[in-house]
Amino acid sequence: MNILIVDDEQLVIQGMLDGINWDVLGFDRVLTAESYQEAVSIIKKTYIDVLVSDIEMPGESGLKLIEYMNEHSRNTECIILTAHDEFDYARTAVHLNCMEYVLKPVRYQKLTEILNRARENVTQRRQSEQIKQYGRQYIDSLAKETKSETANALETAVSYIDGHLADELSVRDLAAQCYVSADHLTRLFKKKYGMTVSEYIQEKRITLAGELLQREDMTISMAANTVGFGNYSYFTEQFKKHFGMTPREYQKQFRS
Repeated sequence: MNILIVDDEQLVIQGMLDGINWDVLGFDRVLTAESYQEAVSIIKKTYIDVLVSDIEMPGESGLKLIEYMNEHSRNTECIILTAHDEFDYARTAVHLNCMEYVLKPVRYQKLTEILNRARENVTQRRQSEQIKQYGRQYIDSLAKETKSETANALETAVSYIDGHLADELSVRDLAAQCYVSADHLTRLFKKKYGMTVSEYIQEKRITLAGELLQREDMTISMAANTVGFGNYSYFTEQFKKHFGMTPREYQKQFRS
């Protein structure tokens, strides 16, 4: 964690370097600058967690520096340390979301307490961001798992249907094969194919029956039994609904 002290008075900077117990605060680096431009040059190269700045300095003011931080490093805790107690300065500092507006001279013990709070704020913010990041990663992983499980359930169901069209297929038994509920499997089929599981099975059976009836050695009864229709009349009814003609008419059309 890095702190930057900005003041055009070298004695003020040196006094802070000597008077504050930095080992207790635990900052990794304590950087200093004597002007706006020097501070910006440091900020462009090094991430600053806590900024302590005077207001009146050569070139741009400390308030302008905090505006720069708000634009380029919004998570930096900013503290004004100044001899000016003008209300307009304080109001501007509040508007810029400064953590503290401290008047010189200030006891180093008091300043140490303020810097410790700033460090704690940074730590808490980082922890909060980490928790949010872990949360997003966890949600993303769940979404990927759900997507994968959905794809696997559909693939398993379709594969099982294709290999067992002649068998009696119930949605409940099929769902058990995929390790999902019958309602969930129905929703998956609705979303993927725009039809229920039963409607999908029916369409696959009729489509296959049409392919079988194009063969010379296939009778209508054989085709019906092959695709799981034990009732000839029901098979004829469903076939005509799908192809617009009876199985016999369909067969004659291809054999002629």
